[in-house]
Amino acid sequence: MTEEYPPLNFTDDNGRLTGLSVEVLLGTARYAKSGLSREDILILPWARAYKDTLRRKGSILFATSRKPEREALFLWVGPISKGTPSFLIARKTSNINIISETDLAQYRIGVIRGDSLEKRVEKLKVPEDNIIRSHDPALLAQQLVKGRIDLWATNWKGAEALLNDLNVSISLVESVYQFKFNDNYFAVNKTTPIEVVNEMQAALDEFKKTPEYQALVDKFK
Repeated sequence: MTEEYPPLNFTDDNGRLTGLSVEVLLGTARYAKSGLSREDILILPWARAYKDTLRRKGSILFATSRKPEREALFLWVGPISKGTPSFLIARKTSNINIISETDLAQYRIGVIRGDSLEKRVEKLKVPEDNIIRSHDPALLAQQLVKGRIDLWATNWKGAEALLNDLNVSISLVESVYQFKFNDNYFAVNKTTPIEVVNEMQAALDEFKKTPEYQALVDKFK
């Protein structure tokens, strides 16, 4: 299971699921001699996908930041890739200048519900009323453009793709704050036999040695 979050996982203009983590999963499945296909991958709102993976045997959630508070909840395969830098972005016309993290408390910040960036914004002691949550990243893009939120927690590539869908140039926004980031992993339901998880890890390790893997990393930068 995954979510719409370019460049790691997203639906392209032809309605085809792709992205770095999607293609790496499929490549890993080939090396593991698994029958997994693109059609087996579900796109869901992140919070629902997260909960479903905790409950459903044999399920995988990706791409998932491996953080201490999540460590015991899943079995882990990865890393898929180096973590994707994430930012708080603003409209340039807003003239927002963040000198210290305490400055963030005065702004309305859009986040994906259940995403790791939601937790990071909460830890920045932003007032609850100023945290605007949504299951839909496209809606957050619209809210930023229309001035209904001041800042949007996202990655640059994802922001560019979603703004492009709105016919808005990425040049009209800017990063005002960068988050520290974790590497991306496949989070596997804990009831999965450890032998299966180890086989998947071995297959991923082999796939990452190939020119195909590096070509995917370059493609989805």
